[in-house]
This record gives sequence, structure tokens and C-alpha cells, in this order.
Amino acid sequence: MDFFAAQQRAQQKSRWLVLWFVLAVISIIVLVYLLVTLLLGYQRLPRAISLWDSERFFWIVLLAGGGIALTSLYRIAQIARHGGALIATQLGGRMIARETSDPAEKRLLNVVDEMAIAAGIPAPVVFVLDEEAGLNAFAAGLTTRDSVIGVTRGLLDAMDRDELQGVIGHETSHIVNGDSRLNLKLIGILFGIYALTIVARIFMRVRGKNAGGVVLFGLLLFLIGSIGFFCGRIIQAAVSREREYLADASAVQFTRHPSGLASALRKLQTAGSRVEHPQAAAASHLFFGASDTPAVFWASLLATHPPLTERILRLGEMPASDAEQPAEKDAPQLAIAPIATLSGKMPSASVAHTLLADLPDTLRRYAQGMIGATGIVSGLLFSNQPGIRLQQEKQLPPAALPAAQALHQWLSAQPEQGARYRLVWLDLVLPVLRAGADAERQQLLALATALIHAGGRMSPSRFALYSLLRDTLTPPSARRAKRGELRIAQLDQDIASLLALITHAGHEDAKIAAAAYQAALADSPASAPAPMPDKNALSLAAISQALSRLALATPPYRQKLLHACATAIRYDGKITPAENELLRAFAQSLDCPAPLSGYA
Repeated sequence: MDFFAAQQRAQQKSRWLVLWFVLAVISIIVLVYLLVTLLLGYQRLPRAISLWDSERFFWIVLLAGGGIALTSLYRIAQIARHGGALIATQLGGRMIARETSDPAEKRLLNVVDEMAIAAGIPAPVVFVLDEEAGLNAFAAGLTTRDSVIGVTRGLLDAMDRDELQGVIGHETSHIVNGDSRLNLKLIGILFGIYALTIVARIFMRVRGKNAGGVVLFGLLLFLIGSIGFFCGRIIQAAVSREREYLADASAVQFTRHPSGLASALRKLQTAGSRVEHPQAAAASHLFFGASDTPAVFWASLLATHPPLTERILRLGEMPASDAEQPAEKDAPQLAIAPIATLSGKMPSASVAHTLLADLPDTLRRYAQGMIGATGIVSGLLFSNQPGIRLQQEKQLPPAALPAAQALHQWLSAQPEQGARYRLVWLDLVLPVLRAGADAERQQLLALATALIHAGGRMSPSRFALYSLLRDTLTPPSARRAKRGELRIAQLDQDIASLLALITHAGHEDAKIAAAAYQAALADSPASAPAPMPDKNALSLAAISQALSRLALATPPYRQKLLHACATAIRYDGKITPAENELLRAFAQSLDCPAPLSGYA
């Protein structure tokens, strides 16, 4: 699976989506114009009425076209502000608390964590649709940092662990491939078209002596809205169907277990995947299986998903040789993860399962609540110098101190292994922190900043952890640069800063570091050579701003940049935890996956 090629295709799809939307809007405007013209002609009988009237057409464009555009923009703004959680909530979803006592919900959270670690993305917040008996699931989010995964209660109760892993692997791949972003854009864009039928229903409910004409207008408007709905459904189907095959294939790459996903699809055939919620139709392209079945003879044209039989047959053709490999056979992949990641090869999710199984239960319980999660983050940022650490501990809320101290002791007791697990701990607590109130998230970021400043000069590892934390908890509008800031010379300087930071982190010998930097720069998208920045010149603010600007670059540009980072890492044949953590931080800021890169 090539993430960058998939993301490029998704962007191309977005452009086609806008084109189809414009054509649908033009069709609706023309039909509304004809409807109004016919009604006016009916009222003025026996006098004739001109078929073309530029003033009438102007007002129809302004009212109908403007109304569709404004409602779509409103919906897009809502989604941009709240991300995937908005859709999950509006579909009747309930967020699953990390401290849940429900065994099925605990199993689901564990599987989501495993898939996220395998994919190299923050673990999504998880929702369950308690009122839905059909077997279905969905993923939604504009970035890998604000994504959610939702499942119906029917799916949660019906699937065993292997089947659930296949379903969640499928949904995780939608996040990794950029499908969830495209799907949310589709919901926002089509909302204006679908809203026409809502307006029509308002007119149809008008009562009174002279309401006949208004009701008739509403009925005709509803018919026009239905045409818009038909156009929207075709757009949904065109965007969704081919992505489902890719997501199935990607899920097999994550799990190495095609039979689990195939078995889940067979259960959908038997039990059905219908979602009853009224808003499910507008989000039908998000779901794992078809959430409804159009009751018309052209149903296959409107279907948002390929036939289940075809999906199952394709899974049967996929090689299962890797599926039965024991976890220990995946261990060598940890050492080459950055190279494997950038070449499109996915390590097995069994590695993530092994990593999570190694964590102490007491500490994992701390990670389930906001206070404990705050302690876990603090423990990751603690200094190894007792005097500094004592000053850091004084800044913590008393309730969070036990978790921070326990984690720091656990990491210190096994220096090499502890470094390997730093990102695992961070990934476990990020969903808990994301679910907190805005004030709680801001307080945590302020605490993390204070802990880092108390520790003196920031190490590359602590920079990476803080960067991941900040990117996940900061609203998109506050962390993004403006496209007007993009200049070739500035981007070249930003690339030099990133490559220098990751080179300094992994090579103590100055000559080797300089050679690694030059090799990486040659592989980068920089337009001109640049001297290697001094270590002391690389501040947190400068690197953060550089990542913000580079995140606006095209997928091929970002792909080449991450390849250059991998060149710097592997120059001396060794991969340190700090290098892996930086690569993961860079990848997340650039909204790209870094599967298992941080766990070597």
C-alpha cells in the first residue's frame, strides 16, 4: 500500500467531486427555473409567458444556487471545527470511555489501539451506536489526528476478535489512505443538495385556505430535491466503491489474516448491515458495509459499496502466507520499520499486540482516565536528574503524581526497553486526552511546556513527544500555516532544519553527522544545497513552524521529504529510539502514517 499515491488519488477525486457537484447544482437551478416558469405561466393563463427571463434566472441562481452553497459551506465549517466526532455524535454514537467495564468495549479499544500502533497514527476516539442492530462500522476524520472509529452494537456483539480486527483494520486503512477526509468533504459538499428536500418538506406542511399552491410548489421542489439526492448518491457511489477494495487489501496487510475479514463480511451477508438512523443516508459512503439498499431497479448504480460476494472472493485471492506467522517472526521488521514504511510495506499488527501485552496492568489502568493520562504524559517528560525531576514533580496536580512517578520508574528500570515503549504509552493516552474539555487540553499543554522548560535544553526525544502531543491536542486552525507563507527558499530552509535535527539526534560523531545530512539533503525535495544548521540553532518554535509550512506541500513532496529523513536515519546502519520518535513526530505533523517507526 502506497499512502502517498493513495492520498494523491484522493486529492484528484476531490477535484472530480467538485466538478460533479457543480453539474448537480446547475441541473437543480435549471429545474427550479423551469418549475417557477411553469407555475407563473399556469397562474397567468390564458396569457402566454416568456420561457426565458434573465431577471428571473438571476434570482433563481441567487436563491437556489446561493442557498445550496451557503448550507454546504455551513456544514463544511461544522466538520472542520469538530472533525469526525461530529458525524459520530449525529449518527447517535456514544463515545466509549477508556475505563469502561464492558468486556466487548474493552476488546474493541484494545483492537483499535493495536491497529493504530501498526498504522503509525494516533489511536482514534471510539464510538458505539447503541441503537443499531445491523452489523456496521465507519471511520471519520479530516486528519490522522482528529479521526474517530464507530461501530454498531450489532457488530460489536456479533464479531469475534479476529473478525473485529479485520473490520477495524479496514476502517484504519480509510484513515491512513486519506479516504476519511475525502468522505467528510463529501458529506459537507452534498449537504446543500440534500437540504433542498428538507426545505421542500417545510413547504409541504403549510396549511390554510390558500396553501394549495405552496404545497404544490413544495411537492415539485421535493421532486427536484430528489433528483439532487439521486445525483449526490451517484457521486457517493463513484467515490466510495473502489476505495472499499483498497481498504480490504490494506486491512489484510495490517492483520496478515484475510480469513478474519472474510468471515466478518460473511456475517454481514447473513445478518445485514442496515443502519436505521435518519442521517445514515447522507453518510452511507462512510460505512464498512452498505447502510441501506436503494429500492429501485438501478440500485446497483446507486450502491455505495461493492457486492459482498465480490469482496469476499477478492480476499480469497490474497496470499495468506504471512497470516500465520508468529509474533516473534515480525521482530526484525521493527529494526527496518522506517525503510519498510516509506516503501509501502506494513509490519504485522501482531507486533503491536505484543508491545501492548508487555505493559504493566497497573500503569495501563492509570492511562484510562484524564488524571492518570496526565501523569503518564508527565512521566514521559521527566528528567533523569533527581534535582530537576523534583522541581518537575512540584508542578503536577497531586492526583497525577503517582502515575508519573510509576511510569518514570518503570522506564528507568529498563533503559533500552523503556525507550522502545515511550511512543506506545503516548499513543495509549492520546485518545483519553482528546476526549477532554478544551480547558483540560490547554492546561495539559501548558503543563507539558513547563515540564520541558524545567528540564533545561530539550532533547530530540522530548521534542518528538511534545510535538506529537501538541499536534493532537491543538485545533487545526491554530496549528496550520497559511499557504501564502510558502516560498521555495523558506521551504528549503525548513527541510535543512528537519534533516539537521534528525541527523544530530542519531549521530554523535560530527563527521558522520555531516555526511548523513548531505546524503539526506540530496534525497530531499530541496531545490538547492544548504549548509547544515548548528544544533544550538534548532529551537522548538522554529521546527514547529517548519513542520506547519511543510504540511501544506503536495503528497509527492512530503513523500520525498520523509524518504530523506529515512536516509539520514539509516546512514550509519543503526536506528535509535530518538530517531524513530522524530520520524514519527515529523510524519504526524505532515499528516502521513509512520507504521511502527517509533517502536524499534
